[in-house]
Formats: sequence, C-alpha cells, structure tokens
Amino acid sequence: MAHGDDNGIVIPPKLSSIQAAIIPIARKPEEKVRVLEVAHRIAADFKAAGVSCKVDERDQYSPGWKFNDWEKRGVPLRIELGPKDIEKNQVVIARRDTSEKSPASQSDLAATVLGLLNTVQKSMFDRAVEFRERNSYQVDDYGKFNDMLESGGFLWSHWCGSDACEERVKAETKATIRCIPLQREKENGKCLVCGGHSDGRVIFARAY
Repeated sequence: MAHGDDNGIVIPPKLSSIQAAIIPIARKPEEKVRVLEVAHRIAADFKAAGVSCKVDERDQYSPGWKFNDWEKRGVPLRIELGPKDIEKNQVVIARRDTSEKSPASQSDLAATVLGLLNTVQKSMFDRAVEFRERNSYQVDDYGKFNDMLESGGFLWSHWCGSDACEERVKAETKATIRCIPLQREKENGKCLVCGGHSDGRVIFARAY
C-alpha cells in the first residue's frame, strides 16, 4: 500500500510475479517474426538468470495499449523491442517506479536488468522509509492528538496496553494502533489516554 501513483500500483521487484514485461513492436509480418525470435531469446536469458518475465504477444492490442496495461499492473520493468532496436543491438527499458526510459545493449542484458531490479528495489525501499520518517511524530498530549491526525501521518504515543484506552481513541478520533514495533525502544511514560504506566510507544494512524 506504500507504493503507488496516479497510474496505479507500483510493485517492488522482490514481490512482483513478473519483474519484466517484454513488448515486441512490429508493423510488418516479416518484422514480427524476427522481433519475436529475439524477444524469446531475451526471455530465455532472463529466466536463466532468475528474472521472471513475460513476452506480450497479444495481437489484438497496440504497443501503446500494452505499455499502459503493464504500467497499470505495476510491473517493475518494461522492455520495448522493435526492428530498429534489433539493428542497434539494443532494447529500451522503462522503469515503473520513476517512468524513466533508456536504451540498453542486448549484450549481457540479463545482468543489466538484474542490476536495475536491485536499484529499483533499493530506491523504492529508501523512498518509503523517507516518507515514513518525514510523516512520523511523537505525541504525548491527547488534546493535540486529533488535530495532528487531521494532517495525516503516523503518531508515536504511549499506551498502557488497555483495550479500553485503544477503543476510546478509535471512537473519538477514528485512529487505531497500526503497529507495535518489535524493535521499539523501551521508554517509561504515561498512557496518552489514561495516564497509566507505559513501557513504550505504539503507532497510531487512521486507515484510509
């Protein structure tokens, strides 16, 4: 749920069942035969290297429609391959996470794609962590709690462990405890709601 944009979901490479979608582009029958031959060779190299991929051979759709379809599906990489690319011994790679497109040599393409998948994975992870940290706040005053929720984010607050206190927060603010981090720091404090003893903070947030 942390990864998406106006065009839909963006799936991290380690979670995607298809990491690279190969889109053959050809106008003439003789071009199609050659492009598909190279596309399937690339796919075989990918699979041998451990990259899950699919060659999109659907004839009823245009390349532009396929580009949009794979983008909506959130597949990490799109590999575009046409007759001119074959002449140049290259492909065009589009990243789903940044929408960047760039040519890449067909030589050692599997290694190039593996490296790019690792780059995409790290970039998405780092961006998600940065977003979380930028939108996380410590709150100890219940009077300010609801106002801070209005701007969104994750509120770290002390909680005594009582179901009654959690239910009161939910009833009055629509926020619930989203996570009790396993690695949270031990910190003596007072429960946000009742003032009872708390040995650490939990994360409150609203579900959207």
